[in-house]
Amino acid sequence: MTDLGQAPGRGPSLTLRLVGAGLIWMLVLLSTGGIILTTAFRESVLQEFGQRLDALLRGMSAVTDIGPDGNLVITRPLGDPRFEQIFSGWYWQVAEPSGRLIRSRSLWDSTLPVHEDGTEMRRHEIAGPRGEMLLVAERDLQFPGIAGPVHILVASDRRELDERIRSFNLLLLTALGLFVVGMAFAVVLQVRYGLSPLRIMTADLAAIRRGDTLRLAGKYPQEIAPVAEAMNAVLDHDADLIERARTHVGNLAHSLKTPLSVLRSELHTASDKAIMDEQVRIMARLIEHHLARASATAGSGRALGIEIPIRPVVEEIAAVLGRIHASRRIGIDIQVPADIQFRGGREDLEEMLGNLMENACKWARRRVRVTAAATGNLTICVEDDGPGLSPDQAARVTRRGVRLDEAMPGWGLGLGIVSDLASINGGSLTLDRSELGGLRATVTLPAPASLLT
Repeated sequence: MTDLGQAPGRGPSLTLRLVGAGLIWMLVLLSTGGIILTTAFRESVLQEFGQRLDALLRGMSAVTDIGPDGNLVITRPLGDPRFEQIFSGWYWQVAEPSGRLIRSRSLWDSTLPVHEDGTEMRRHEIAGPRGEMLLVAERDLQFPGIAGPVHILVASDRRELDERIRSFNLLLLTALGLFVVGMAFAVVLQVRYGLSPLRIMTADLAAIRRGDTLRLAGKYPQEIAPVAEAMNAVLDHDADLIERARTHVGNLAHSLKTPLSVLRSELHTASDKAIMDEQVRIMARLIEHHLARASATAGSGRALGIEIPIRPVVEEIAAVLGRIHASRRIGIDIQVPADIQFRGGREDLEEMLGNLMENACKWARRRVRVTAAATGNLTICVEDDGPGLSPDQAARVTRRGVRLDEAMPGWGLGLGIVSDLASINGGSLTLDRSELGGLRATVTLPAPASLLT
């Protein structure tokens, strides 16, 4: 039994692949963008908070002065009521070199650690009076009449900063989530719309399988149109093979009717054994003829799209025929460029060239010439210097089983098979007079794409 190959299995849905890939890529991009936005907002809020503390620290420096008793005093409030609310999270503190502290009312009886780090403004984090984290801006100042630096500090609860960042992150996450849902819906719609031609093609193929139509007749996008054209080419090719097979079967059945009728009559009368032998010979000839043509037709569908170099096949056939006709010294002149190729099965090419070259060698006196060219179409010519054919003979010789000289061996199938194979491969066979004096058989076929580019 012939192995037709493993049937194709079904993989994951193309829609799921496209939607999944789109969503994954979108999530990666949105996650990256979300991280960048969150980081940028956090840095912006930190910078804004720090600048606010720096401004308050400069304000504290401006309202701090030396009183009549030589001690530091705060000449006026900073203007923010939170410094007056106990443990509000907003604090200020002034430390004299002697250790005396002046504090905001919000600190109540608590104090903040003093870091004497010089006159440059400095920001950092410390623990507050209730364990909260405080963002601190502090610096040392020199006042006339006071020996040593005066340390001024302004602090704010970091929870306010963190709450702003948390609110922004929640808003950003909500917005990105809604964006993902909307984009996912859009991707699904886009994929379904983009793949709709494939669903149409599937429905058309189902119609072909049901027998409602014979070809794909829909209008497909330019990306899918080549697939539809290739499918139509295969369908047309298969339809042609089926039609030819039916024709061969019908012809064979019709051809066998007369010999069978004669045999039936002779069996009833038992009059002449020679007549019966002749009818059996005719039936054998008919069966051989139709089997040969059916074999050629069936073999032509095995290698669609394959390109076969022509010259090596010609050289192999010429070598065999040279040995067969060695006594006649037939010269076979091969004029086939090495880059010319035949689009189809190697068996088809061997069958056509073999029949044409064998026929030319049978009738040639001394010379056979094989040429090939690709100028728009692929043409293969086999010529000889034999007697040639008249136009009427050339028209009759390609018919089924017709032979012009019974003295030559064979059943006259060669040129008919070549004509069939040329037609199956999209070409034709023509016979005319060669400049060598004999027959010129020309096979015209569509040129492969490699010869047209």
